[in-house]
Amino acid sequence: MSSGEAATERSGVGAFYRLGGFLQRNLHNIGMPVAVLLLCILFSVASEYFLTVQNLRNVGLQAAALAAVALGQTLVVLTGGLDLSVGSVVALVSVVAALAMIAFGVPAGILAGLAAGAAVGVVNGIVVTRLRVFPFIATLAMLSIAAGLALNISGGTPIAGVPRDFALIAWTRVGGVPVPLLISLTLLGLVFLFLRYHRIGRDIYAVGGNPQAARLSGIATNRAVVTAYTLSALCAAVGSLILTARVGSGQPTLGTSLPLESVAAVVLGGVSLFGGRGSVLNVAMGVAFVSVLSNGLNLLNVSSYTQMMVIGLALILAVALDRRFAIRE
Repeated sequence: MSSGEAATERSGVGAFYRLGGFLQRNLHNIGMPVAVLLLCILFSVASEYFLTVQNLRNVGLQAAALAAVALGQTLVVLTGGLDLSVGSVVALVSVVAALAMIAFGVPAGILAGLAAGAAVGVVNGIVVTRLRVFPFIATLAMLSIAAGLALNISGGTPIAGVPRDFALIAWTRVGGVPVPLLISLTLLGLVFLFLRYHRIGRDIYAVGGNPQAARLSGIATNRAVVTAYTLSALCAAVGSLILTARVGSGQPTLGTSLPLESVAAVVLGGVSLFGGRGSVLNVAMGVAFVSVLSNGLNLLNVSSYTQMMVIGLALILAVALDRRFAIRE
């Protein structure tokens, strides 16, 4: 083999390894959009209704509430924590907002719902930082507390009589786009800007990456963690308001599947469960994956129980991949 041919072969091998390294570093950036595209192709072939305008709007409506909850979950996971209470927060906010709307009007109901969500988030953050309770245990306990509170306030029954003006929000479109989807996209932009440009947003990454180093460098780690849990509950409250408008009543059992679905969307979007790594833009793709998967399985008449199994398997796979990359790094 001549020297020229050897150089060509070495450059070819080098290019192959560089491509492999690029794909490994950007697996979540490339893989999830491709996975969503493949799902769309699969379901469009399997069902003639998938690509209809009405069904795509349904996907957007379904994704809107999940996106709001998943964006808040992202903030907590970036700190190295986990918020299992988001489902109960959704139920509690739905009940509180519905009662306040009936008594005092829509604006007061929205504010009451957001305040209830924020209060739960603050308590979660304080329990984790001040009482030193593991996030899994703290938020699992809050899941039970908030669920019980929602059932007590509502008497265990749905609260009817939500003002029609509020319920119409779920079905109003601007330029053909459902308002709930516009709300979630706005929230996505706000969370993105917060993490990139706000000091506490950058602190959240630092705390998740290395809590001890963050503390030694002068970062107020407790403040960052409490902020993350508070914003997580606030985002869940926004998701609850979207769902409450869709069902037209306060539901004390609303959002039971959201803890699993939100964590799945976050991890599928490439946010590391070890904290300190991930992007909310990729989480949006994780939300799209879960929403398209659920919608497509519904069109194929797959039961909701089987859908939970599929999402659980996807979560296991995503965590396994995350663990593999973390070990390599």
